Amino acid sequence: MNKPVRTVSFHTLGCKLNAYDTEWHREQFLDVGYVEVPFGQSADVTVVNTCTVTGQGDAQSRQMLRRAHRASPEGTVVATGCYAQTDPDALAEMPEVDLVVGTREKTRLIELLNSTCSLGRTFVTRSRAADFQDMDIYNFGGRARAFVKIQEGCDEFCSFCIIPFARGRSRSRTLTSTVDQVKRLVDAGYAEIVLTGVHIGDYAGEDGEPLVDVLEAIDRVPGLGRFRVSSIEASFVTDAMVEFFADSERCCRHLHIPLQSGDDGILEKMRRPYRSADYVDLLARLSERIPDLAVGADVMVGFPGETDAAFRETLDVVQRTPLVFLHVFPYSPRGNTPASGMPDQVPPLVKKARGAELRKLGKAKADAYQRRFIDQTVDVLFENKRDAETGFLHGLTDTYIRVYAPGPDSARDRILPVRLESIEAERMIGRISEVGLRSEELPLS
Repeated sequence: MNKPVRTVSFHTLGCKLNAYDTEWHREQFLDVGYVEVPFGQSADVTVVNTCTVTGQGDAQSRQMLRRAHRASPEGTVVATGCYAQTDPDALAEMPEVDLVVGTREKTRLIELLNSTCSLGRTFVTRSRAADFQDMDIYNFGGRARAFVKIQEGCDEFCSFCIIPFARGRSRSRTLTSTVDQVKRLVDAGYAEIVLTGVHIGDYAGEDGEPLVDVLEAIDRVPGLGRFRVSSIEASFVTDAMVEFFADSERCCRHLHIPLQSGDDGILEKMRRPYRSADYVDLLARLSERIPDLAVGADVMVGFPGETDAAFRETLDVVQRTPLVFLHVFPYSPRGNTPASGMPDQVPPLVKKARGAELRKLGKAKADAYQRRFIDQTVDVLFENKRDAETGFLHGLTDTYIRVYAPGPDSARDRILPVRLESIEAERMIGRISEVGLRSEELPLS
């Protein structure tokens, strides 16, 4: 008699690190015979990888857990991820949740599911994780780009941040293991690798190797199309790294360097290890060495004590630096963090107004940056799915510009030269060059 097929679905909230963890879980379930179904359909097991970096992340996590239960009232709903680690009791109290699995226990998820006495329980270790869990991945969910987690946790304890409590202390993957993982993904056909971590600049290999050693090693991997660093703190960008970014032909001309605030008083209260002048100087040096560099940043509005003058300092820094991609978010009090008890909390409406003003500035800078590339030919890594509205292929340049272009299915998952022609409805429209595609594959119009 055939064994019944068991189904699983996944939903990921939050950062690239969570995306990596979800891909690992997906491979583990498929390896033991589960069949994946889209999130929102009935499944025997639904895994929701939660986020808690803001109050909105908590709310969205709870919403997705309820949605999972509605889709699969007879199935098992699992909450894992950062929210599961920091506030497991809140999730365990939800009638829709059957199992809560914390950061250190996530590699045991299937084992816990197979134990009938585990359901209805919480598995969270409160002590800070001591070892890096490699969690090797061989296939990244049909995406054109693959993430490689090389670092986990954080020792900085910024006054607003709950992530050290969710992810534990800083720990790193060994250099050898990192390169081996990159090689596996390159052999599997991935044209771009994204290096990710909680605090990637704090990378320290088994023998104390700094991040630049990892970058140089990956740069030498045969067959790799290109790679990028997901996010790095300003005070951890060394002179050696600046030179590497400038000299490498395969490292993308795109960096994400969190700013948080342009006001020195706020940065000090945030416990950030730099001042605005340091940040401005770093971006100037990077831009001087790397033509057309695209720099993105996280910027927080409404941190306790942020006056109108302090906010204007942030606007000024954004305006006079080559920042082109902004992730703007309001300060959200997180339990167990010093900032949650600080005086002079900023009213929500003020946060909203400041966020809108900063996003407007960010949009204008992004638009001006992208228009610089019109009439140029650039390399684009096309993704596996077409844009639902236009039917065009779409993908990213190394400078993180999303490009839409008509083209054949054979262009998917490939890096191809594209002539950028116009911006229409906030989309960069291009045309795939004849180089790399046979003439019969190119669109007629």
